Amino acid sequence: MTGVLWWRRLVNSVRFLDDIEDALTEERSVLLLFDTDIPWQDIMIETIEGRLNDRIDSRTFDVFDVSKVESPGTYLLERYCSKEERNKYWPTTHGSPENFLAQNRVTPLNKRFVCLRGIQPQKAAEWVSSITEYLENCDVSKEHGVFLLIAEGTGTAVSKQLTAFRHNDYVTDYDCMMLCLTMVSDLSCSRSEKMYLCEVASNIARNCVELAALLVSEKLALLQDPAAVTERVYRENGIKVTNLQGTVRVAVWEAQIKLVFPKLEDFRAGIIRKYEAKLQKFMPIRSSNNDTIDKAADLEIGQLFYVCKENRASKITDYAEFEMIRKMRDARNTLAHREILSYAQLKDIGMI
Repeated sequence: MTGVLWWRRLVNSVRFLDDIEDALTEERSVLLLFDTDIPWQDIMIETIEGRLNDRIDSRTFDVFDVSKVESPGTYLLERYCSKEERNKYWPTTHGSPENFLAQNRVTPLNKRFVCLRGIQPQKAAEWVSSITEYLENCDVSKEHGVFLLIAEGTGTAVSKQLTAFRHNDYVTDYDCMMLCLTMVSDLSCSRSEKMYLCEVASNIARNCVELAALLVSEKLALLQDPAAVTERVYRENGIKVTNLQGTVRVAVWEAQIKLVFPKLEDFRAGIIRKYEAKLQKFMPIRSSNNDTIDKAADLEIGQLFYVCKENRASKITDYAEFEMIRKMRDARNTLAHREILSYAQLKDIGMI
């Protein structure tokens, strides 16, 4: 399962959970901050619960979706106090449900890890304030509830009573690429084709790891027809993206720039090293900018093609090499004009 791979094997995701586990084990309540959608949230929570169960047998782990909760304090009071205990709560006496819970010695909350998921950006500050008030009124020498708040969106204020971990401080675009590379490790193709596939998938998904995983699972079909495959995958998974065709085109172009240009430069340099003495005989030439080029080593791929074409009688290269120079020149020009190369073209010039 891809989510298990992400949360239990990828180094930085595991490190993120390591730090969360350590904090909760030390009975510090935690605020998790995610700037974007939380990848495989169920598996993340299950993994944290499993880790805590392995280390601590004196607490149980509760998970609640609070996306529709209006009043955090009242919600917790109803969850963790019996009707009989709730009847003892008086606002004028106890001040707030949070304060009442903090002072209550019979509530099962005192032996719980409480994971609160579904906290919406507009409610995050209220939840942080509520849990902070509870923690501030707890007697630190006695057992009390330990909270794990999972908040989506930026801008959530952090309380000194909560240990905050921001997902983006641990996980970067690199981790999305590593996930994709791990998923295609057993694919029967060249290393460069695997790298290109992962670049295309992560670029189209804009480094959203769940989307990248869906796309890279399509394997070489994604490279052969990226627009059609992406459209189908997104449709099957209920994902809507504005201007999907344009997004795919730019993503593929960016992946091709990264793939093609270094190899094109290696090819150009190799041809010049091999035939530098012959090429030097036809120097200097004028560039399209009317600059003088005196050395063969300074020839760009288009200029190299020009020199070889204009002096075919001198047979600077053999025919196959000349044709490859032409194809490389064409590939370079295509990308320079922000157009993309087909899968067949990439294969033909040995890029993948």
